[in-house]
Amino acid sequence: MGGTAEATDDLYQLSPGDTYHQMIMPSFTDAIRQVGSGLHISCEVQAGARQNAFPSGYNSWRETIGISITAPPVDGRANAAIILLIADVMGVPRSSISIVSGDHSSRKVIRIDGLSLPDCIHTLNALLE
Repeated sequence: MGGTAEATDDLYQLSPGDTYHQMIMPSFTDAIRQVGSGLHISCEVQAGARQNAFPSGYNSWRETIGISITAPPVDGRANAAIILLIADVMGVPRSSISIVSGDHSSRKVIRIDGLSLPDCIHTLNALLE
């Protein structure tokens, strides 16, 4: 971001170099942590969605990245679809992705081995441009 936006009377003013898009772009860094040689990504999953999407949004209150998948949350199909989708989007092998917690929940922590934090942030931000 070129500058900083200041709140005045519930409105935001742009600093020189800022754009409206930059002001509303989420900060994925709150949802991603470097853990050892991999990353842990806090996610909120919507199974049974109309289309697959990662990222499908960002919840700044819960600090989670949204994932929408068409697969139903039955017999592990949603979890398998999450792994396939993230592998495809992030350009990593499926074997480097695992679900650390939330196997039976819509809130999950996903581990990606062998991907750096800057590369992950760059990829996710590029998808929103």
